[in-house]
Amino acid sequence: MIEFTRWPDDLAARYRGQGYWIDAPLTRGLTEQTAQRPDAPAIQCGVRSFSYAEVERRSDILAANLRARGLKKGDTALVQLPNVAEFYLVFFALLKLGVAPVNALFSHKQMELRAYAEQLRPALLIASRAHPAFADDVFLAQMQAAYPELRTVLFMGDDAPSSSLELALAQGDGAAFRPDPSAPDEVAFFQLSGGSTGTPKLIPRTHNDYDYSIRASAEICGVTAQTRFLCCLPAAHNFVMSSPGALGVFHAGGLRGSGGLARSGAVFRGCSGAARDDGRIGSACRHSLD
Repeated sequence: MIEFTRWPDDLAARYRGQGYWIDAPLTRGLTEQTAQRPDAPAIQCGVRSFSYAEVERRSDILAANLRARGLKKGDTALVQLPNVAEFYLVFFALLKLGVAPVNALFSHKQMELRAYAEQLRPALLIASRAHPAFADDVFLAQMQAAYPELRTVLFMGDDAPSSSLELALAQGDGAAFRPDPSAPDEVAFFQLSGGSTGTPKLIPRTHNDYDYSIRASAEICGVTAQTRFLCCLPAAHNFVMSSPGALGVFHAGGLRGSGGLARSGAVFRGCSGAARDDGRIGSACRHSLD
């Protein structure tokens, strides 16, 4: 169990009594949409498209593979991925395992990554070989020497089968996997503060408090299954995760799109082409390395 400052008992009781907290895991939206409309598009990533059923299946496979490597509920993870579909596949897989990640921005460098690892003592690192810190294994070796808990590593774009994120998302059978998320009032993941006074601080978010933010934001903004959301800010930012963000779109059954500047036109066409009615497209300033 991860230590954190809990919500006061009186507030927790009030939030449950008023229906704000529903004691469900953060994977609730994905699970509900997969059951209701499995073939509906969930993510458009460049020319790649993932249905809700595919997101569920791929995240189950990754979760099963990580469990087989010894990852368990209560562990923590350091994740650094660009704005790609794998960001969400990894996020959902870790939630299903009860492993609490912090999602570092892709612009963060060795100083920030060390600071997060020092606080979390992560058992898992998932990153990209496209990031300068992980273009070779020098920094990884330093991290593993400093943090012996870091026993499992996966990279996007890695040639070694044992450390390939792409293979861990594709190989194996997730059909027998059974989720074991942390309790709804426990830490689901860590968000980052703005970093205006130094290295960003880690903010623990529970399933209950974050899921309420997602549901309320989606309702206020009128997000529906027809919503098409182009995510241009870093995917790990709170605004584009839950206000209503990608998780609000998944909650409502809409489509989340992303793509680099060179692919933005294709993403817009993919988003609009997936909509049967006039979809809503949320956009923001571009700031990530896809």
